[in-house]
Amino acid sequence: MARLAGAVIAMEVAALVVAYLAFGWLVLLVGAPLLVGTVLVLVAVRATEVARRKLQDLRPTRWDIDAPAPGGLMSGFFEIPRQGGSMQVTSGSARG
Repeated sequence: MARLAGAVIAMEVAALVVAYLAFGWLVLLVGAPLLVGTVLVLVAVRATEVARRKLQDLRPTRWDIDAPAPGGLMSGFFEIPRQGGSMQVTSGSARG
């Protein structure tokens, strides 16, 4: 993420320098705020990415059967209740 952000900032600074050399100082009236805006967006993305990564590390994997189920509106509605640690087998006919 840091390398990509650095590359974006470097390309934007290079474009701003080329535009300044070609068109003069008036380009800075548009280019400087755009550069600051890009930096602010990259900082915001970095902050949300750190929070998302921490949340993902705390969440159990979907294959972890001992992890508690996440709460929510329909949590547990479609779950089959667990029956101890092993499968229970009953003998006899179910047809009556």
